[in-house]
Amino acid sequence: MAGRLAQLFESDKGERILRLITHLSITPEASGSAAKAVAETPAKLRVGTWEAADTPRGRSFVRVDIGDPAHLWASVQKIPPKGPRRRVVLVGESVARGHLYDPYFNPAQALQQIMNAACGPAKVEVVDLARTDLSHKQSHELINQSLHLEPDALVVFCGNNWSPFMQTSEEQFLDVATAFRETGSWRGVKELCESFLIAATKETLGLLEKIIRERGIPVVFVLPEFNLADWIIECDCPPLLNNEQTQAWLLAKWEAEQLLKGDDWEKAECLGERLLQLDQGTTAAGPYILAEISRRREDHEKARAFLELARDAAVCWPFRFSPRCFSVIQQTIREGAAAHGIHLVDLPREFTRHLGGQAADRRLFLDYCHLSLEGIRLSMGLTAETLLPLLKFPRKSGKELAQVDLKVSAGVNANTHFLAAVYSANWGQSSDVVRYFLRRALEFDRGIARMMELFLDFHIKRVPSSLCTSFDRLCELRNITAITLLYNDSLSRKFLNTNFVTAIVEVLEEFGIPTRSSVTELLVKEHGVKNRSVNLVNPLYSTGSYFRSLVDRRPEFYKATARNTTFPLVCDKPEPLNFSITMKVPNVSANQTISLSVNGSLVAEVAATEHWTTATCSVPAGLVQAGINQVEIGWPMPVWSDEKQKELVADCLEAGEVIEITPMFGLIHSLRASTEHSAPHKANF
Repeated sequence: MAGRLAQLFESDKGERILRLITHLSITPEASGSAAKAVAETPAKLRVGTWEAADTPRGRSFVRVDIGDPAHLWASVQKIPPKGPRRRVVLVGESVARGHLYDPYFNPAQALQQIMNAACGPAKVEVVDLARTDLSHKQSHELINQSLHLEPDALVVFCGNNWSPFMQTSEEQFLDVATAFRETGSWRGVKELCESFLIAATKETLGLLEKIIRERGIPVVFVLPEFNLADWIIECDCPPLLNNEQTQAWLLAKWEAEQLLKGDDWEKAECLGERLLQLDQGTTAAGPYILAEISRRREDHEKARAFLELARDAAVCWPFRFSPRCFSVIQQTIREGAAAHGIHLVDLPREFTRHLGGQAADRRLFLDYCHLSLEGIRLSMGLTAETLLPLLKFPRKSGKELAQVDLKVSAGVNANTHFLAAVYSANWGQSSDVVRYFLRRALEFDRGIARMMELFLDFHIKRVPSSLCTSFDRLCELRNITAITLLYNDSLSRKFLNTNFVTAIVEVLEEFGIPTRSSVTELLVKEHGVKNRSVNLVNPLYSTGSYFRSLVDRRPEFYKATARNTTFPLVCDKPEPLNFSITMKVPNVSANQTISLSVNGSLVAEVAATEHWTTATCSVPAGLVQAGINQVEIGWPMPVWSDEKQKELVADCLEAGEVIEITPMFGLIHSLRASTEHSAPHKANF
């Protein structure tokens, strides 16, 4: 650190110099004094969102407002004093909260029903302390607080929210910058991030061992699994390769995907290996291709191993992604649980066994990590099997316990599966997965069609959802889960998901519920190019998925992070269109061009430039269709100095600033589409 400081003194980076000096000035003694001062501050006794209240019957805990949204915690107003029943306390993240089922059903309720069936209705009490978005640090605080409830056993269901970049300290950012400077590769950052996770996991194991040793409370750790087979998120490009390597990576990925569509899919194997060689495991592209080849060969073990590599690639991505429990966390807990006296419920291995060796998929999951009814039944049955002897009850098998009727109504299942479809669609998941959840929702209860129709209305309308009459009617259905998930009071966070709209319409039509004509009419009314121009880089059209909004942090213009950028465009009929685009291409070389296509047909090309330029073109009516059209911008391959980019990234890491580790192919200030009547002028590229 001192050496880096000396380098910066010779530069103009005064702000970073000050930051490093400040960091050097914080001694362990000073930080220890600050912690002691906080510890000495008097505070009321709390467990999560519940505050202690002493009564003649003993100490109960009553729910109070601590600033958290109510839906993050169990819908329980009061935790009663400890009574004669054996008390099991469940601490966990949103997977333990039962996200998408909660508050109508959740794992704690499932565990309570299973324990009642195994021991009798008045023998065991399950206290639900699961909290959505529980961080690693918060989990330690909550585990310590849970001891005030005098548990006879503690169940910890955590590990999905321990991503290193979500809670990185200043010291760790400096360590990451140093590792990156020394290795010159993002693979070095990946390895360091994994070491952070190993250290954090060992810290958790140490905390639980201390509770076991000092309090004599048995601890059961439920190890989370990920929806390996069905949940796909990829980066557009590999991080921090030079332009030749990036071009080779993009070409290999495209060729492999084309081969997988045909009969020569085995030829894609060498391309998948080539992708892994180029990006060193920092993207999921290569593992996904190799997993698909293994699946077609019916080699389930190898397919699952590649899918785990794909999941783990995200460990070094410096932006938010769908939560997951990485392999290094799973392995550290497997290796250390018994030595620390912890009883382990290994869901990755148990789910694989349950599925006959296949990777976990939509049968056990609603999305990336939140469990389906079958997943909850299986996981809580295994948890109960582990708890029974610890609480001095006769042992029963998890398979037998999982057969308990959990009494979840068809209406709750229908609502949950529709919300799973919404979640999957907004995260950019495959049409196959989205349609599966839509069909399952209607199979559980055709009455869910009403919620689907209301959703279509307030999703399509341009104003915030909370201002739509259809959202008011959704609220009248009194489904708090749907209201919480679908509520939107900001236009800047709303986007038109045309793929999802199409999927809902087609599935409703399959079930004999006419929807197409009314939805098409509403789409044209709200978004159609008729007597107005439509700016396609408006977040309504350019977001596409949650993933896109997390990657692109430049609100003043659209950042193209892929070679091809697509936008939906709604037209009421086939007619000529005019386009006007203001854009630039960083790091462009001579004779490179930008292309514009409509519905797969090339319309025009224009010379790429590093300066903001506005160009216009016209599109004949024959290329335009009534309803949803696709406009695509094809970008040239930029030429850049990877050494300069690496130096910039290292500086940003050092300063704790936002970093961009993948190429930027182009920037768009505006992309306007209009009809002949509304266009200000007409010209060609």
